[in-house]
Amino acid sequence: MKPLFHVARTPVHLQPLFFLTALATGWDFAAEPGRLAMWLPVVFASVLLHELAHAWALRRFGSPASITLHELGGTTRGSDRLTHRQSAWVSLAGPAASLLVGGLAWAASGLASPGEQPGPGGALLQQLLWANAGWGLFNLLPVRPLDGGDFVASLVRHRAGYRHERSLQVVGVLTAVALVVGAIATRTVWMGVLALMLGFTNGRRLLQRQREARLKPIAPPRRPLAREGSTEGAIPLDALLGRKPAAAGTPSSTEPGPERARSSLRGVARDEHAPDVPHDVGSVGQLLFDSGMADLAVRPLQESFTREPSSRAAHALVLALLEAGRTTELESLLSGPQASLLSEPTLAAVDARAQVLGNAALTDRVTALRRGRAPKSDERG
Repeated sequence: MKPLFHVARTPVHLQPLFFLTALATGWDFAAEPGRLAMWLPVVFASVLLHELAHAWALRRFGSPASITLHELGGTTRGSDRLTHRQSAWVSLAGPAASLLVGGLAWAASGLASPGEQPGPGGALLQQLLWANAGWGLFNLLPVRPLDGGDFVASLVRHRAGYRHERSLQVVGVLTAVALVVGAIATRTVWMGVLALMLGFTNGRRLLQRQREARLKPIAPPRRPLAREGSTEGAIPLDALLGRKPAAAGTPSSTEPGPERARSSLRGVARDEHAPDVPHDVGSVGQLLFDSGMADLAVRPLQESFTREPSSRAAHALVLALLEAGRTTELESLLSGPQASLLSEPTLAAVDARAQVLGNAALTDRVTALRRGRAPKSDERG
């Protein structure tokens, strides 16, 4: 979609539903058309300033930025190559700008004489205070896709990778439920509607995460290697029992060190039915992935998928590529001939992460794959 305008080289897209939400949040001014008319540009300017702060932070880290104003406020998209720490700073930039403007509006409104009825200028300051300080504080709630939820997610991922994504979604659902209760208690319709939307979004992602967990590849059990104790300086068993030592060249149970180990290995080589220790590269990749080393896990998982293409191997590879942030390779996989092996839960995982990252290319590719798999209705003559 073509941007409506640019601010400081940042493209800005505007969806009509943005103004519907702005009207809903200013419903208290419905009895005063003049103040309601003032509220719309105040909300527009405040949300745009909030998103421009995100865009400024993204550019500071070398990322391009684009802004979309929509029914939930606004979204600023940038590169998915940022570190988790950089993403945390980007998340805080918007609320910081809003709280700064709200603080300035509060300080300016305090200059008015006590008891004096606010005129148009005073009403403007009050609306700026509410639109910026109120929205800035609301955005710090730990529920995604609000800035507070993104900030907490970035901190958790910086410390422990993507192991606690389910817990983040649970926190988001619980926060949305608390918001619904607060909206009912205060009879704030717009807050209740927004809380329901946030709860639905996090609940859907939580269900997707649970389906992904059930499909997570399980590494085959590893057979532990027997350890050989050191026999250096030990008294042979034959000497303790008063036996004659074994003839030279005949391996016995008391052969020390390397010779005994070689005899054992020859015995194993002759036993065709002895269980072998698995040397599956897929198991190695899964072990690296479970240990939080997604970058190192990608290569063995790619090799495993190339050797034996399957939906399970594809799912493991996709999860590793997502966690490692290697979206270019993931796009190649989605566009290649083996994309047919990607199951619906795998596509759901890609779609959920693409929405978080704002990666339109991945979202479009997943949509195209789903449409290609949709059963066509029977033609009737």
